[in-house]
Amino acid sequence: MSDRSRRRRLLIGCAKGLGVLALLIILMLWLSGTFLGKVKPGPPAARSKPPRVASVRVELREFPLIAEQVGTVRSQTQSRIASRIMAQVKEILVHEGSRVESPGREGDDGTLLATLDDREIKTRLRQAQSQVEAAARAMKAAKSRLDAAVAQREAAQARQRQADWDYQHYEDLYRKKAATGQQLQQIRSQKDVSQAQVKAAGEEVNAAGDDAKRMEAQMQQAQAAVLEARTMLSYTVIRAPFAGRVIRKMVDVGDMVAPGQPLFLLDVAAQPQLHAYIAESLIAHLKVGQVLAVEIDALALNLEGSIAEIVPQAEPASRTTLVKIALAPQANLVTGLYGRLEIPYGTYRALVVPASAVREVGQLHLVSVLDTDGYPHRRFVTLGQRHDGLVEVLTGLQEGEEVVLP
Repeated sequence: MSDRSRRRRLLIGCAKGLGVLALLIILMLWLSGTFLGKVKPGPPAARSKPPRVASVRVELREFPLIAEQVGTVRSQTQSRIASRIMAQVKEILVHEGSRVESPGREGDDGTLLATLDDREIKTRLRQAQSQVEAAARAMKAAKSRLDAAVAQREAAQARQRQADWDYQHYEDLYRKKAATGQQLQQIRSQKDVSQAQVKAAGEEVNAAGDDAKRMEAQMQQAQAAVLEARTMLSYTVIRAPFAGRVIRKMVDVGDMVAPGQPLFLLDVAAQPQLHAYIAESLIAHLKVGQVLAVEIDALALNLEGSIAEIVPQAEPASRTTLVKIALAPQANLVTGLYGRLEIPYGTYRALVVPASAVREVGQLHLVSVLDTDGYPHRRFVTLGQRHDGLVEVLTGLQEGEEVVLP
């Protein structure tokens, strides 16, 4: 490289350094205000009038403390329809969601839900009816025998009375020497025979009476067997005990069911309730008849319910008590839906402003606050709960300050 080139590069480097230095000097002078006009000393300039804006005072209000508890929608009347006998399901006449009617006063037996196999029970019923017929015939024969035995006893007693009179008469004649001893002995023999006949007739009456009682007992047993078979036969017909709807079917045709096994689950849709297990610390704030706010999330439904029952027993594991809240019937308000219950248990005080006075900038909340001269200044605030157009202000404002409305 020649000396001329080196000098040229050196001059270029020096020029760049001087340029940067000059730029820094100019920047420092600009930051220090060298190029700005100076304010001449004197009294401050008069401020313009504050703008005329609508405003509202920050208020301190009292609100209820609300505890939210969860529950499940249930029917006030719910029943598991079970079988009373062991039998095979023959027919099912309803499905889940079917409406059913209750037994009426005019002989209506209620909606038929299902039937069970009744062949074996009908056979038992026919056998019991045959036994009743046989017992009736035997009892009729026993009564006839008893009537005949009673008639024979009455005849023997009549003959005995006649024999007793004859004996007394011949005994008098014998004392008067008007009858012989042989005649008296013959009359005595007739008397003894009549007494034996009366005794034998009495024993026959007792035997016939015992036989009649035994036949009567057998008749009653046979009649009881018929009644039992008819009762068992009625158990093969499953009917609805009240008006409502089928919310669950637990068996199918052909299934073998046992006594006590549930077949259907029925409820009354017109009597919905919210069953909620409430923390035991909140029970003191509740009473039967109290009206509470209820929200059904799945239906976006807000309604009120009154406390129908507070079960007087706590669950040791969860420290909760079951509370039942009666609800007004609503469309699609079915058993099993999730619900939330609001329980007031005290009050608290909080500063509030109209929600329209708050501006949102990203995740920040701002309000315009008027100073003592009436000029608005922006201020950051922290918000709490909302109440019918008002919003709680946790930090950033004080009671009595004026905030600007839009």
